[in-house]
Amino acid sequence: MERIPYIMVLACYAIATVGHLLPGVLGERVETRLRAVVGVGVVLHLLTLLIGALLSELPPGFPEALSATSLGIVVAYVWVGDGRLRAVGMLMVPLALVLLGTAQVVPSHRVAALEDAGTSPWLPIHLGLVFAGIAGFALSSAVGVVYLWTRRRLKSKRFDGLGRLPSLEVLDRIQFRAMLFGFTFLTLGIGAGGAWAAASLEQTWAIDPKILFTLLIWLWYGAALQVRLVLGRRGRWTALFSIAGFGGLVFSLLGVNFLLSGWHTYGG
Repeated sequence: MERIPYIMVLACYAIATVGHLLPGVLGERVETRLRAVVGVGVVLHLLTLLIGALLSELPPGFPEALSATSLGIVVAYVWVGDGRLRAVGMLMVPLALVLLGTAQVVPSHRVAALEDAGTSPWLPIHLGLVFAGIAGFALSSAVGVVYLWTRRRLKSKRFDGLGRLPSLEVLDRIQFRAMLFGFTFLTLGIGAGGAWAAASLEQTWAIDPKILFTLLIWLWYGAALQVRLVLGRRGRWTALFSIAGFGGLVFSLLGVNFLLSGWHTYGG
């Protein structure tokens, strides 16, 4: 029974995925309302996550992490994925669908740190800030892909399909703001996690691979912002930094947690 709401959410995201990747299949009436369909899925998704967290006696684990990441990505899509930025849905909605679908079938491993620190009011703050940051980086990466594709079409003088997209200047501005949003919230999330660790753990500065990798990602995006703000490199540079950084985030979520050991890895 607890999976029925998620099936409804998956159906919403699947409809939007088909509408974005296969134009014309669902009909114009449905395709003009894809953002609203995803919005319904977002509401159901959020309620399901919250109710599950309140009713569960266990701390959140890997399925919840994947589900929350998926939610952050579709929230970012609903925020901007209309009009001329509708193209970001071709990347963001399928990714959210895959992450949420994976969350329904992976084993429910728990984060090792929660066994030592236990649950705390810092936990939802830490996770909420981090996943908001991931959503910002996902949006920046998706817009970066659209920017590079548009730039390449313009350079090769192939203008068909470009009339439905924003200008390169607008795309560059959006991806920068999304990156800045993600960096701000990731910084706050790291700070909240540090405060939680300081209040709950005896060895708050022990080496943890996930923390080190997250700090590397934080430094990467910090460097990207400095390259833009100080050196004036924008456009293509911001797009490449965004895409590579989000790839690192995905690896951190799916790879580091299982390949290495530490507080943030998933136990049995």
